[in-house]
Amino acid sequence: MPAKYWLLPLLAFALLVLAYGPARADQEQFVVTYVEFLPAKEDRGGELLERLAALGRRSGAISFTANQEIQRPNFFVLLEIWPDATSRQNFEDQAQIQRLLDRINRLLEVPFDERPGTLIE
Repeated sequence: MPAKYWLLPLLAFALLVLAYGPARADQEQFVVTYVEFLPAKEDRGGELLERLAALGRRSGAISFTANQEIQRPNFFVLLEIWPDATSRQNFEDQAQIQRLLDRINRLLEVPFDERPGTLIE
């Protein structure tokens, strides 16, 4: 599927559900994270992101997906929905997750571009 087909829904998702500024702890937490791996590391990086997403879903995320861009295969986007900010923070604070994030960070071209927020009402 060409990138243009998933890019538009992704942008719509970001515009409709993300608000700027700090999120309230009791609201659903929406997070969009852009990930760019070194070109030679995209396959291993993609595997690690899939593992991160699977662990997130098992740890209470409402939804957690890792999506690869077709035309630039070293670019990924993580889409996460958590019941609240505390759930997400508890997930990220786990030692296993920190080790996995350290492994992912070693493969990156640039740092994560993370955009957390809450539902716009």
